[in-house]
Amino acid sequence: MGKVSAVSNYDYFIKLDTKPYIGEWVAITSKRILSHGKDAQEVYKRAKQKAKTAQISLAKVPEEQILVLKLT
Repeated sequence: MGKVSAVSNYDYFIKLDTKPYIGEWVAITSKRILSHGKDAQEVYKRAKQKAKTAQISLAKVPEEQILVLKLT
């Protein structure tokens, strides 16, 4: 598996359909969601158990829509 970066995790999250995860934390690596739930520490802990060596990004899916811009 190639090196996972926080940027690639961010790009995946921005394009993700987050409707199933509204109000929850999601743990992302390698273009997939490893874990999700209401408690950030628990979500991260479960994700680390699944992907011990991968870089994991944790993001909160907002309750309401927001606009996120990526400046390059």
